[in-house]
Amino acid sequence: MPLEDYLSPGEQIKFLSSRAVRYGNSPYHVVITDRRILLYARRGLMFKNDEVVTQRTDELQGIKYSEQGVIGKRGIIHIEGRTRMDLWGPASEIKTIYQQMMQFM
Repeated sequence: MPLEDYLSPGEQIKFLSSRAVRYGNSPYHVVITDRRILLYARRGLMFKNDEVVTQRTDELQGIKYSEQGVIGKRGIIHIEGRTRMDLWGPASEIKTIYQQMMQFM
């Protein structure tokens, strides 16, 4: 199924990450719409399965950005909402995602 099948009627994509970031131990692409933050992954070699994790933007309570490491810095976003989401990956990609999310705070 394409990503558009997981959008609500009238929901518009505002940002799509160029690289996958980690949530837990799995890679996802971050999709930010006018209503939600979606983590989207297409998995499987022969039989493709989609995996989607969502967080509504109107339920966000806080977003925190931090970095770890000296060489090959890793960026981390802590998202507080109805549930807690911790995303991590290359600092440049995570920083861009953080900047996009800040428009909802």
